[in-house]
Amino acid sequence: MNSPQDELASPASTPVVPARRYGGLSAQERRDLRRRKLLDAAVHVFGTLGLRRATIRDICNEARITERYFSEHFASISHAYEAAFKLISEQALLATGRAMLQAPMDTLELAKSGLQAFLGFVQEDPRRAQILLVDASSYWRNVTSRNNLELKRHAQAMRYFCKRIYPDLPEHIDLEVIGASLVGATLQACLTWAQNDFKQPADLIVSHLLYAWEGLDRWFHAEIKAHRLAPLSQAAS
Repeated sequence: MNSPQDELASPASTPVVPARRYGGLSAQERRDLRRRKLLDAAVHVFGTLGLRRATIRDICNEARITERYFSEHFASISHAYEAAFKLISEQALLATGRAMLQAPMDTLELAKSGLQAFLGFVQEDPRRAQILLVDASSYWRNVTSRNNLELKRHAQAMRYFCKRIYPDLPEHIDLEVIGASLVGATLQACLTWAQNDFKQPADLIVSHLLYAWEGLDRWFHAEIKAHRLAPLSQAAS
């Protein structure tokens, strides 16, 4: 038998009360589910109505969630658009990345595979074009407090492949600037294509964009050659 001192010394065992669950889901799971529904609804609303016409009510009605839950996940309609843009951009990067990883380690082959995958991704669902191209073309120019990190990730992917193909590329060549310019050219060409209701064949758009990559490949090889010859010319002088 335990003494009174033993009873006082050992903490009383408190029964563990499990978190209340509704419909088999915890509070956090329900919160995550609401965010996913709101994000899916945002993609549909922004993709069909466009950023200028979309409202918080439209998104909540599409998600079948009361408006009071919107602010739980998004501070404003702009933040909801950024979340939708981020989702579509990540999906586009995944699609292009997979295609490029399966292509030969050659500049034009990689570019062709990536461009075909990206154009196919956009054309497959017109809502993606509206969010990723049409609205983004004006939105990110007017947002000065935040950076478009998703587009930077696309540029970083190009930088990675460039370093693999051209390991001897001189240090003075700024791959970040080149990557950003190529992404910008691709997005602008795709925007024009989308605004023309995808009338031109995708292969035509790819062939036009490949001109930039062909020029880049020639320039890189010329710079590498000049860099290799530079020490020889200095030694001869």
